[in-house]
Amino acid sequence: MHEQLDHVHQNIEQGEDETLQILQRLVAQPSISARNEGVRECAELLCEIMRDAGIKARIIPSEGQPVVYGEIMTDPNAYTLLCYGHYDVQPPEPLEEWESPPFEPEIRDGRMYGRGVGDNKGQLLAHILATAHWLEVSGDTPINVKFVFEGEEESGSPNLRSFVRDNAELLRSDLVYISDGGMHPSGNPTVSLGNRGILGVSLLAEEADRDNHSGNKGGAVPNPVWTLTHLLSATVDPTGEVLIDGFYDDVRPITETEEALIADLPFDRREMGATMGLQELNMTPGEYYRRIMLQPYFNISGFSSGYVGPGAKTIIPGQAECRIDIRLVADQETADIADKLQAHVHRHAPQVRVKVGQVGSMEPSRTSPDHPTIAPVSQAIRGVHGTDPLILPSGGGSLPNAVWPQELGTAHIGVPYANADEHNHSPNENLRLDYFFRGIHTSALLLFELARARQRGQI
Repeated sequence: MHEQLDHVHQNIEQGEDETLQILQRLVAQPSISARNEGVRECAELLCEIMRDAGIKARIIPSEGQPVVYGEIMTDPNAYTLLCYGHYDVQPPEPLEEWESPPFEPEIRDGRMYGRGVGDNKGQLLAHILATAHWLEVSGDTPINVKFVFEGEEESGSPNLRSFVRDNAELLRSDLVYISDGGMHPSGNPTVSLGNRGILGVSLLAEEADRDNHSGNKGGAVPNPVWTLTHLLSATVDPTGEVLIDGFYDDVRPITETEEALIADLPFDRREMGATMGLQELNMTPGEYYRRIMLQPYFNISGFSSGYVGPGAKTIIPGQAECRIDIRLVADQETADIADKLQAHVHRHAPQVRVKVGQVGSMEPSRTSPDHPTIAPVSQAIRGVHGTDPLILPSGGGSLPNAVWPQELGTAHIGVPYANADEHNHSPNENLRLDYFFRGIHTSALLLFELARARQRGQI
């Protein structure tokens, strides 16, 4: 199998031009789930690409957008890897900030630019093409490989759980492998063992049924902006501590192993700050990594009320709205936190309405750092990058990965293939092509390393 592996890597290198054409074709197809633009067409294109690669693929309806499923089953008793990704993309606006049209992918300075190229079309394509090269070289793959590519991740994956539950036997596997997001800003490859969950809510304060003159009625008419301001100040203190009763009750304690992993992660205040548009990030490495990986966060993403246009309009607004996303960590549950928030609002500002589901919700999930598949996954990364990956106890963002252990009983591991400055969800989204090709090589080597680990009885 070693000789076949060498031929697989050679095939990947020899087929780079054709690979780029496939990627450009996929990125050029809009698939904006938030507006239902081109999503079905993209599913059909992706299914066609998979079939051309030799993968048995089909489109399976869900309660929302279709799921593209594929498989290569070498032996029902062999190790089975399930690769998850999403083919839908964020809206491209503001269009005027793009240097080239978002759905006309363009290569500049070693990067491909286009909406979805990094998030997530290029990364899921790496798994498909790695499998294709194994099939071309040997007619088979070292292990069983399944693919689940959904079309609603950018809309909160509202139907993925029911899809996985309804198709549990079809999706039965030993490990779920996800490539999404960017590597560490240092350029080091990473292995991510989890993700935070998200609960989206809106707080709406309505006082008068109209705007009022702030002179004639000032001091008599209640201001909904102050209502929300006082509520928010009673919800989060100046240090970021959430004051909702019971909010931290179920937070999974950080283990010694996770603390050790955090201590090994590189950290440069200026370099890290630059990824956020800051001159410098003023916190310690441990504080930073614990905050974004292993601790919950209550975020205000928008606040709307009154008048902020040209000139002045001296009014007491009739209503005010605040948009919030709460990032949760392992063992917290969105439904429980929503109930606790409702009780907190009722206690402090009973006139405020809480609307849940503004940005969807996802449960948090975290794989143990002692999971046996981390070793072969790390070996595959090392074989391509020439360095050990950084092991992240969790990512800071939210993905629907809780469905895998909860519905399938299967652990998940994330290995991002994109560059840290991919600008996902922003104008000029891009994917470094050297990273993209390394991703294909990594996926190809991963199939080999998992097969070898199974033969040795390690997984």
